[in-house]
Amino acid sequence: MGMRPNRLEPPGLAHARAEVNGIWLHYVHGGSGTTGAAPLVLLHGFPQTWLIWRLVLPTLMARHHVVAVDLRGYGDSAKPPAAAGYDKGTMAADIHELVVRLGLTRPVIIGHDRGARVARRYALDHPDEIAGVALLDILPVEYVYDNLTAAEATRNYWHWVFQVVPDLPERLIEGHEEAYLERFFNRSPGLLERLHADGAWLEYRRTFLQPGAIAAALNDYRATLAVDVPRYRADRAARRRLNIPALLLWGATGALGKEPVLDIWREVANDVRGGPIADCGHYLPEEQPEAVAAELLRFAAECAGERSG
Repeated sequence: MGMRPNRLEPPGLAHARAEVNGIWLHYVHGGSGTTGAAPLVLLHGFPQTWLIWRLVLPTLMARHHVVAVDLRGYGDSAKPPAAAGYDKGTMAADIHELVVRLGLTRPVIIGHDRGARVARRYALDHPDEIAGVALLDILPVEYVYDNLTAAEATRNYWHWVFQVVPDLPERLIEGHEEAYLERFFNRSPGLLERLHADGAWLEYRRTFLQPGAIAAALNDYRATLAVDVPRYRADRAARRRLNIPALLLWGATGALGKEPVLDIWREVANDVRGGPIADCGHYLPEEQPEAVAAELLRFAAECAGERSG
């Protein structure tokens, strides 16, 4: 599975992999969990891996059993070459099968960026099997596409347009992979320098340069537009809503900083809470890990109380 960023990893983590839904998923796990504490399943986004959670894991592991997964197409998980399979229904099915395989009872599913989109689908498809869902720095994808202006497409969502074009992005990115990767981390001032300083950059670079990784990431975005958006529009038309506790966190200085995030999510969810993380851009778990960990612990405790109450 390649080299391991051991000096970046919190003590007590173990690496493992499991065959689920016809593919191999890599994940890390740790923390025994205190009585009554829900397991936590952490899902990263683009262009990252489970490692985005490294700074919040020690705090979470002190109270919870934690599983942080490399999504299909990312990190050290399998990267199927076919375009099919990167819709969020399939990716959520990957995670659901892993949760069942590991015997996790009513976990809280926590996702950032693309991982939050998988978490949302999981919560819609398996609402009775989880205690809550936390969605970090996203708006509903169908809302974004339905309200995307030229200015927003240029400033914050250019890759949503570029990466869904058939065939061409692979050719343009080839030979410029590092520059392309750096472009995303530069969304948050100073983050790239911190990633270089602690060594996380080398791991993100390693996994992004693996055979099939770029094509997989592009197919993730293509499937979102081709499959996920129509499905969410159908969910809205059928009034199918999130009906479990949902925590929304976003960066106060990022793309969502001026958006009415909670009001937008209330259009599709019944139980919404949360707020902005101060002095933070898009990469919440790496930019403000203490604040994020505190919010996640509070939410998990609330979910446990509501579950037993």
